[in-house]
Amino acid sequence: MKSLRVVLVAAVLAVGVGACGADAETEIGEAFKGYHTAVLARDFPAACAYNAPEATAKLLASLATQGVNAATCEEAFAVVFEQGGAGETADTIARTAKIDDVEVDGDEATVKWTATVDGESMPTTWGMRRVDGAWKLVLTN
Repeated sequence: MKSLRVVLVAAVLAVGVGACGADAETEIGEAFKGYHTAVLARDFPAACAYNAPEATAKLLASLATQGVNAATCEEAFAVVFEQGGAGETADTIARTAKIDDVEVDGDEATVKWTATVDGESMPTTWGMRRVDGAWKLVLTN
């Protein structure tokens, strides 16, 4: 089921971004790339490290509404990637993800980005905040 696959992968890809660097936009860009690199490598602990605590809670709650029970972010990734086509969809998103705009307001940021799935451009917005000096994902919409 294509729509469930995209919803599950989108929920997992909502797990976050964090990094350090010269300025906020550079840090966010580095974290964005690092997160997607971890997803491509199936390094779920590294991908989950980019997550703000509330993002993990939202991820697990979102997956629970889809009937996917996971106790940790890493378990959520593992379960979702077991779904037919989810890994391929996540790989496509990770390979085609491109930041369109970053707006920083102190320790909070909004990242607008797009990826291509099944030939369609999918615009996404991530809310981010700085946690202990690193940019972390808060939520997506």
